[in-house]
Amino acid sequence: NMDVIQPSSTFTFVNPFKFVSSKLYEILPFTRKGSIVLVRGKPAIDTGFGEAALTAVKFRENIPPSSVEAGRYYLLASHGDPWAQRTLIAHSLAGLKNDVGLIYSDGVWPVIRSLPATATRGWRFSRRSQLRPQIFRNGTDEVQKAVRRGTVYMHQLYVATNPEVTGRVTLPALWDSHTGRVVSNESTDIVRLLHQRLGSLGEGSVDLYPAELAAEVERLRPIVYGFNAGVYKCGLSVSADGYRRGLMETFQALDACEALLAGREFLAGDRLTEVDVCAFPTLIRFDVAYYTAFRCNRRRLRDYPNLTRYLERLYKIPAFRETVCFRTYLCVAFIETRWRGRLLGNLARVVDGACQVVCGASVPGAPLWRRALAATLAL
Repeated sequence: NMDVIQPSSTFTFVNPFKFVSSKLYEILPFTRKGSIVLVRGKPAIDTGFGEAALTAVKFRENIPPSSVEAGRYYLLASHGDPWAQRTLIAHSLAGLKNDVGLIYSDGVWPVIRSLPATATRGWRFSRRSQLRPQIFRNGTDEVQKAVRRGTVYMHQLYVATNPEVTGRVTLPALWDSHTGRVVSNESTDIVRLLHQRLGSLGEGSVDLYPAELAAEVERLRPIVYGFNAGVYKCGLSVSADGYRRGLMETFQALDACEALLAGREFLAGDRLTEVDVCAFPTLIRFDVAYYTAFRCNRRRLRDYPNLTRYLERLYKIPAFRETVCFRTYLCVAFIETRWRGRLLGNLARVVDGACQVVCGASVPGAPLWRRALAATLAL
């Protein structure tokens, strides 16, 4: 009798496309191999979702009236980060161009502006991003050496503020050049500091937190945060349950805003407020990046008529429009989705998003013929 060899229950088919995608992921220098974190002031790369990576460092100081000076503060931001974009909008609305400096993180010019984590050491500022020595003249010795080398990393500025800091390094940040410290790295706080504390220096007169609408702004804040964070819960989820929860959270918040805008010009009423500034970065990225790369694909934003008209209204305001860079949104979103093992599917989505950008179909209020042309090219 011959023994019959049974097939192994652990047999797996090797997908060649997954293998190629994995190799490309490891080779390309700008793919997201791990978040930059600080452990008691020492930089490290967290390749998983450990406690340090999930907890972002928070600096939340106030600016006393005696410290309000033109040329003292600098906003460190990125074109690719939606949380940084809201601070750029507030900076422009307050007319602080000549009073609060702007420093953008490095990117891959001219294709991508302010790409996150261009190296494993995280957010970076160099001469290419108009780095000037006088900005960091009161920083620590390490910061001074970095300035002389021509490249300053965000984690070095965190350590200069708190030598024992632990947590994930993020943007944006408001830097005090006199004390050599990060005043705040919480985007909502920075928006308020720019238009409430530092707004007296600028030429703008927009009050983003009017007293008569303060209660409504606070009521709407968690709703707007629902889709601000929900898209990332979808795109960066590591389980099907997490993806479904993120998807539900995102579209429940969008549905609530769609119903709200049926009788309003802006989210909180008939005037621009903080919640509009916070909502715009996510909405402007939705169809070109989140719908495709992050798989928030239950509906496109253009399927919401009130939200679409609202987005077009905001886009016509120069302070909003000047912060938009569609090609960066497309590239950053696909890099952040950890696309290992999904090469063909993501390439198809890249083509779809790129056709929208090239044909101008991603611009709010784009005519039907532009959207039709983008769809035809994608096919």
